[in-house]
Amino acid sequence: MIFKQTGRKRNVRTVVTMGHFLKTACLFLCVVGILIVTLFRSEGVRFSGERKQIRITAHRGASYGAPENTEAAVLLAIEEGADYVEIDVRMTADGIPVLLHDRALFRTTGIINYIDHVTYAELATYDAGGRYGEKYAGETVPDLKGILEAYGKKTSFNIELKNGDDIRLVDAVVALIELYGLEERCVVTSASYVQLEQVKRVNARIKTGYILSLVYGEIYGYDAADFFSVRSGYVTESMIKQAHKQGKEVHAWTVNKAHELKKMKEMGVDNVITDRPAYARNVLEETMQH
Repeated sequence: MIFKQTGRKRNVRTVVTMGHFLKTACLFLCVVGILIVTLFRSEGVRFSGERKQIRITAHRGASYGAPENTEAAVLLAIEEGADYVEIDVRMTADGIPVLLHDRALFRTTGIINYIDHVTYAELATYDAGGRYGEKYAGETVPDLKGILEAYGKKTSFNIELKNGDDIRLVDAVVALIELYGLEERCVVTSASYVQLEQVKRVNARIKTGYILSLVYGEIYGYDAADFFSVRSGYVTESMIKQAHKQGKEVHAWTVNKAHELKKMKEMGVDNVITDRPAYARNVLEETMQH
């Protein structure tokens, strides 16, 4: 009897000890888990449950389905649900900011001349859509003022400055953004850091992006850039972590294929710039579901 009672007491004591051990182990694992999550957050890593939705920018408007940098391309980008519409801006001979990627007019209008050699009145007579098909015949090269006035409250714009280090273009574009009160709806990007510095001098509220075709080493010290716009082939997880540590985003261009879109999303890119906004949205949403 005594032996059996003693045995029972030992068993009870053993159960209590094991229960205490399990509670302690669970508490320890919870603490370790919190520390790991905190560490990963500080390194710029995002967990799938916390990852914000990647944004989509229509490259030169929805240029897969309409002539690039035209009003039709802007409209199509809005219809396809792009978060931003990217447009390239240059100046005419009489100082009017217009939507155009190349300095030469031939590729988009068939005219053998340069944008800085023609006035806006002359430019308005050129057909920028006929080469894309009869549907778009008669599309012209639009001026930035008209585009911002008509669509500035309907979408957000990524305005890419051309013209090298031309400060006149910066001042003209910023003035139009301010005219329509679009500081929160427009970002200004450029491959010229001089232009970005000027944007910040004139209006620090406007977000800016530094366009990088090639990236080697670290990307620090660019205070005049709020985000980096990088050719997709040069985007790496390490770069994204570096940027996120500085509170800056990484936008990847130009991403049109499904496997590229999925890769950019997995790496943690904040924004993809694509010719095909609706297609990109479908691919990325399918990736979210899986």
